[in-house]
Amino acid sequence: MVNNHSLADYWAHVVVDEAHIIRFANDRAAGLLANQAVDGKNVKTILPWLRLDWFADKAIHKVGKASLVDKYLLDIIPCSEPAGWFDVFFRKIDEYDNPHHLWCEVADSIIGVQKFIDTSYDGMVVADGEGRVLAVNQAFLHICGLGRNVIIGKHFKELVEEGLIPQSCTLRALAQQEVSSAVVKYPYGTEAVVTATPLCDGLGRIVRVLSNVRDISELNMLHEKLKSAEALVHGFQRELKAMQAAKLDVNMRLARSRIMENLYELVIKVAGTDLQLLITGESGVGKTALAKFVHTISERSATGNFIHVNCSAIPDTLLESELFGHEEGAFTGAKKTRVGLFELANKGTIFLDEIGDMPLPLQAKILNVLQEGKFYRVGGSREIFVDVRVIAATNMNLGQLIERGLFRQDLYYRLNVIPVRIPALRERREDIRPLVAHYLTICNTRHRRTKAISPEVMETLWAYSWPGNIRELMNLIEGLIVVVDEPSIELRHLPGNILLCGNKDAHPAASGLTSHTGGSSGQQDNAVTGSLWKPHTHLKQLVEKLEGQIIEEAIGNCNSLKEAAQNLGVDVTTIIRKRKRK
Repeated sequence: MVNNHSLADYWAHVVVDEAHIIRFANDRAAGLLANQAVDGKNVKTILPWLRLDWFADKAIHKVGKASLVDKYLLDIIPCSEPAGWFDVFFRKIDEYDNPHHLWCEVADSIIGVQKFIDTSYDGMVVADGEGRVLAVNQAFLHICGLGRNVIIGKHFKELVEEGLIPQSCTLRALAQQEVSSAVVKYPYGTEAVVTATPLCDGLGRIVRVLSNVRDISELNMLHEKLKSAEALVHGFQRELKAMQAAKLDVNMRLARSRIMENLYELVIKVAGTDLQLLITGESGVGKTALAKFVHTISERSATGNFIHVNCSAIPDTLLESELFGHEEGAFTGAKKTRVGLFELANKGTIFLDEIGDMPLPLQAKILNVLQEGKFYRVGGSREIFVDVRVIAATNMNLGQLIERGLFRQDLYYRLNVIPVRIPALRERREDIRPLVAHYLTICNTRHRRTKAISPEVMETLWAYSWPGNIRELMNLIEGLIVVVDEPSIELRHLPGNILLCGNKDAHPAASGLTSHTGGSSGQQDNAVTGSLWKPHTHLKQLVEKLEGQIIEEAIGNCNSLKEAAQNLGVDVTTIIRKRKRK
């Protein structure tokens, strides 16, 4: 015979022998049969709607009609012993109109199939209508970190009071008589999402609470891994954008000096943030190009524009209107409302070039935009909100301007979150040769020329101080390409200031070469000239001689070739090559 807790509670159950005589009937069957005596009677007498041929067919899930109104679900299952006997289960079909009633059966069935539910990934807990634990599966034990003997039979209130679980959705579901969910961190286990569902009988009383417990610690770990992967992807995207932007930014693509490599590493690192940058450096070093590079590799390049504002090129009386816009009639000539550059840069980047020339009264408004992200148009009364990254640049010493009262100290600190100083070209001479070669190619292509530069010219350009930095270098190369008619640019084609100043800046001992232009100390100049120059001596030989003297002096005063090279601003290989010429 079948002995199943859930079937005995919810199904009418009779056992019949091989002669179809009833040998057993449960209370549920007695209730359906009006408590009449059934033992020893033929099942056909008690259940006239049952067909005997169903025993031969081992009927499963049959529907028997007792009348036009009463219908029964029926299962006939052969008993394992005694042989020839049958378990007959039946119930009125209208009982299935109550889904809560069926859920109660499901809850108790869980208890009967413990081995099956132990294979479930989610935890399961069954409690009675009072909140006492009836059954749990193995997954829940793993999640809560407790043993089965600690939980089974205990009231959830006890488990909470003993600190074994922090809270109980079961108790809340019983109190509120509705589904309750919460994220629970078990003291001895992991973090999980718990959903407790109350199951009611036909009278609406809660008889079971079925809880589903899903471990989210692994989900949290996967979420963290996903965040790390996204950060890595964003990093790769920035690197890719940096590589793409480098194709446009000659100064970066051709940079070979360690100082410029460090600078661009810093810029790439902070480009993905919204931190303000203050770029300083002499005129012509590439501040604008660097600001564009930062915008290009940032996520703002996909959401907004890059707006370049030269604060020194706009009259003070118009600068506020240009930056923040104005309303119609705000001043004479304001015939219609105009959007300012800050609004145009929304979701993007605004580059305030030559910030040191900005009028002091306007600096306060810039500070307010940086702090609050909002402003008023000139003549307006409505606040304009913007999300914009500010990059500022100057070739002036802002510290000195602050001391003179010409620049706000609070604005300086607000802008100077990430200070970036671009060194002058003379401070990174390793970059001169590749830059010269690059602009030579560009200008030859632009003007359809095939000019070359002699080694002597390249050495002289390397030695020149470049007060105008990269801008001066670009203009010089383009001018030579257009003006020189010969296929090769020689020393005689260079401007006199580059010939003289270049040698002087690179080699202090060569100041005597300026004697022909009228030096201030003729005696010293003649002495130096007499010791270096000889008739029919080529300038290249003089330069090489001076270079050799300086290199040897540097090596003698340093501990190594590397240290000497660092002091001279060249590579070690350059020193070795030049020493071999002697």
